[in-house]
Amino acid sequence: MPNKTLLLEIGTEELPPKSLNRLRLTFAEQVEAGLKQAQLPFNGIESFATPRRLALRINGLGTQQPDQDIERRGPAKKAAFDAEDQPTKALRGFMKSCGVSDPEHLAIMETDKGEYLVYRATMPGEATSDLLPGIVQEALSALPIDRRMRWGKTRDEFVRPIKWVVCLHGKEVMPIAILGMQAGKTSRGHRFMSKGDFEISDADAYVEDCRAQHVLVDYDGRRELIRGQLYELAASEGANLELDENLLDEVTALVEWPVALAGGFEESFLEVPPEVLISAMKEHQRYFHLVDGNGKLLPKFITIANLETPDPQVVISGNERVIRPRLSDAAFFYQQDTRTSLDEKCERLGNVVFQTDLGTYLEKAKRVSALAGFIADNLGENKSEAERAGLLCKADLVSDMVGEFPDLQGIMGGYYARHGRESDDVVKGIEQHYRPTQSGGLLPDTGIASCVSLADKIDSLVGLFGINQPPTGSRDPFALRRQSLGVIRICVENHLDLSLTDSLEQAAALYSDKYSIDEVSQYIIERLTSYYGEQGISADVVDAATSGLSKGINLMMIDDVVKTLQAFRNGPTAESIVAANKRVANLLKKADLASLPAQFDPGLATDEAEKALATAVYAIDLSDAKGAGARLEKLAVLHAPVDRFFEEVLVMAEDNKLRLNRLVLLRDLRQLFLEVADFSLLQ
Repeated sequence: MPNKTLLLEIGTEELPPKSLNRLRLTFAEQVEAGLKQAQLPFNGIESFATPRRLALRINGLGTQQPDQDIERRGPAKKAAFDAEDQPTKALRGFMKSCGVSDPEHLAIMETDKGEYLVYRATMPGEATSDLLPGIVQEALSALPIDRRMRWGKTRDEFVRPIKWVVCLHGKEVMPIAILGMQAGKTSRGHRFMSKGDFEISDADAYVEDCRAQHVLVDYDGRRELIRGQLYELAASEGANLELDENLLDEVTALVEWPVALAGGFEESFLEVPPEVLISAMKEHQRYFHLVDGNGKLLPKFITIANLETPDPQVVISGNERVIRPRLSDAAFFYQQDTRTSLDEKCERLGNVVFQTDLGTYLEKAKRVSALAGFIADNLGENKSEAERAGLLCKADLVSDMVGEFPDLQGIMGGYYARHGRESDDVVKGIEQHYRPTQSGGLLPDTGIASCVSLADKIDSLVGLFGINQPPTGSRDPFALRRQSLGVIRICVENHLDLSLTDSLEQAAALYSDKYSIDEVSQYIIERLTSYYGEQGISADVVDAATSGLSKGINLMMIDDVVKTLQAFRNGPTAESIVAANKRVANLLKKADLASLPAQFDPGLATDEAEKALATAVYAIDLSDAKGAGARLEKLAVLHAPVDRFFEEVLVMAEDNKLRLNRLVLLRDLRQLFLEVADFSLLQ
C-alpha cells in the first residue's frame, strides 16, 4: 500500500490559551521523535491547534515499519558443543531464547577472539496502526501540562477532557483508540457558525474541510490573519497599534474564526495612568489598545470576536459595556491610592512578609535603601536619592491598584512618587527597579535606577542563598535565575565599574546574621556562561576570563576580558599562545611550587632561548595598561620567544638548580598571562 498522509485530531473542551501554542509544538516534536524511533517512514509533520483541538498531519506515512534484521551472538563455538558434538547447556539456552531447535539454523561468526555462533533472522515490521497509539500516548504524556484532569469513569488523564478523535490515513479511518476514545472521521465545526459535527473527507483536505465549517485550524495562519486585521482596523480608525505579541498569541488561542472589531470608552478615563487602562483592557478583556502618532493612549480599543455577525455593533456595544466597569474600578483605585503618601504605604509594608526567614517587605526596603546608597556612593551617583528611592520602591505593593493589577508594581510606585513631588531620579528609581523583567527586557536607564535595581536583586540573592534557598532544577519561586542575569546585564550593558564582591559583602552585612557570599558569587559567575552563550561566545572563553575569580568580581571588567579573548582566539597567534599556556600549566601542575625560588636567577640561564625569554618576560609591565586589550597587546611580544624556548630548551633538566630556575621563569610567565585570563582553558 503506498504511503499516505495521516491526520490525527484530538478534540477537547477549551484548552488553556496561554499554553496552547507550546502544547501544539511539543506534541508535534514528541510524535516526530516517536515515529523516528519506531523507524516508520514519513516525510514531515504539520501541527494545528484551535481552542478545542490539537491536530497533526503526518505526510507520507507508511503503513508499517521496514523489516527488521536481527543478529544475536551466542556462545563461542568451542563452548557450544561437548565432546560428542552435542549442544551444551549454554547453546541450548541460547537456541531456546531465539526460538530455534536445531543448531543448523545458526551461523558461524569470525571475530578477533575466535568463532561464535550467531542467530540471524528478518522480522517483519509492525503495522503503523499497532505502533501509533503508543507513540501518541507517550507524546501526550510528555506535554508540558501543570495539572492533568480526569473525566468520566476512566483513569485517563489529559489537560482537558477528550470529546472526539479523528484518525485518517488518506481517506480511510485508522481504527485506533486514544485516551479511551475510539478514532473515527467525525470532527466538530464552529460552535455557532456551523451545523456541529461533520466528516473529514480526506487527511489532505483537513484544512479546507474545517474552513468550510468556519474553523481555521492553522495556528500560525490564524495569528497572521489577526495581525493583519488589527493593523488594518487601527489604520481605519486613524490610530497606531502597539502590538503585544504575547496577547496576540493568547487571542489566537481563543478564537477559531477571528473578526476584529473596534470600540471605545469615555475620554474622562484618560486621567488615569495609561498603563492602568492598558492593563485593564489587556489582562481582563484581551483588548488591544490604540495610540496616536505621539504614542499617547486613545480612548479606543480593538477586540477579536470569534464569529461573524450581521450586526457587529451589537458585539461592539457589549464589549464597551463590559470594559466600562473595569476602567471605573481602576479610576477609583487610583484616586484612593493617591490619598495616602508613599511613606505611609511604606510603613504598612511591615505587615507584608517578604520571606519567613528574611522578614517583612519593610525590612527588605530598609536593606535595599542602605545597599542602593552604598552602590551609588561607589559609582559617583547621588547617595541620598538612591537611598530614598530604595526605601520607597516596594511601597506600592500595599496599594489598591497593585492589588488589582499586580503587573503594575513599580510602575504605580513611580506615579505615586511623582504625585508626592519626589525628584525625577527617585521616581525613575522606583518605577524601574524591577527591570529587566524578562529575558532581553529593558534595563534601568538612569544611574539611580540602576543602583536601586541592583540593590533589590542583590539583597534577594544574598538573603535566599544565605538561608539555603537557592534555585533548583524545578523550583525558582523568587526568580533568582532572572535576577542574577539582571545583575549581570545592568553592570555590563550599563557599563557600571562596580565591585560586585563589595556589594555582595555589604548586602550580607545588612542581615542580622551575616551570610557567606561564596556560593552566590559562584552562582552569578556560572550564569555568565548562559549570558554570553546567547551572544555566540563559548563556555571556554568565559571560563578563561573568570578562572580563579572569587574575590574582586567586577562584571564590567570581566566583559572586557571576554570580548578581548573572543577577538584574540580568531587571531594568528592564538593557537601558539594557548598551546604554550597549556604546556606551562601542565609543567607547573607537576612541580612543587612552594619549593621554587622566589626569583629567577639570570646567572643560571645557559641557553640563548632561555635568556631571550627571560629578557622579554621581565621587561613587561602591565600596571599602566588600561583594559584587557591593552594588556594582551603588551603580552603579544612573548609569542616568538616562548615558541623558541620550547623548541630549544629542556625545562626538566637533570641539573636541579637549572630545572628549578626554568620553572620559576615559566611560573612568572604564566602569572603575566593570568593577569588577563587563564589562556590554558581555551579550546
